[in-house]
Amino acid sequence: MPSRIGRRRFLERSVASLGAMAAAWGVPAVLRASAAWGDLVGRFVYDGKAPERKKLKVDKDVDCCGKFDIRDESLMVGPDGGLANVFLYVRSRKVSICPELEASLPKQVKLDNRDCIFVPHCLSIWYPKQEFYTVNSDPIAQNIDFRPLGDLPANIILSPAPGKNVDATWKFNKSQLVPVPIACNYHPWESAFILPRDNPYVAISAADGTFRISKLPVGKIEFQAWHERSGYLETPQWLRGRFEMDIRAGVNDLGTIKLAPDRFER
Repeated sequence: MPSRIGRRRFLERSVASLGAMAAAWGVPAVLRASAAWGDLVGRFVYDGKAPERKKLKVDKDVDCCGKFDIRDESLMVGPDGGLANVFLYVRSRKVSICPELEASLPKQVKLDNRDCIFVPHCLSIWYPKQEFYTVNSDPIAQNIDFRPLGDLPANIILSPAPGKNVDATWKFNKSQLVPVPIACNYHPWESAFILPRDNPYVAISAADGTFRISKLPVGKIEFQAWHERSGYLETPQWLRGRFEMDIRAGVNDLGTIKLAPDRFER
């Protein structure tokens, strides 16, 4: 029985051979490329009545922050049950990366301090290729504090906007197994999460619960699901939020993943 690495190498060689044959037969390059990659799509749904988002206590810089309706972002459920901010990412190691995808990604991943919250609440970064960029859009000082496991901690102070020292950049140096919490030491209600990974294959579900991981290599891949309320997002089929899927060229649809409310209680 060949090892997993052996099977993966065999698959990669087979895909390369098919690509060479297709080139010889005059198949357009864009079609040849698409045969080696697939997308994973689906939708996360909160299977119950959407809870009311709690209004947070704003007791610092009240003249500025008190005018905003700042509410808990730890469980974002849409009117039709779509669950936002679920991280779904490749757990397998050393996956092949689509050159088209690599070329299309921005050089920076941006976190904005705007209206006295972090925007967006959840983000990911392919740390060997992308730089973390944070900016303060508020007329008050802001702070960004995070401590990745086994990596350098950060405590970045940003001056009030507009003015100097309102932005900063940061480089992560290590892939993380789970998203890293980001805090503001000035405003304790502010929170965000960032997931540094050594590949770009991460999706964060949108406001309607939908997600897409684009241009995955074909073959068996292990995935991890995570949410800030539940940690590893376990289902009856996903032990510790993990599952393996045989990715095929084109669109691979997980369908609707319904999640019981008790998974998000705290």
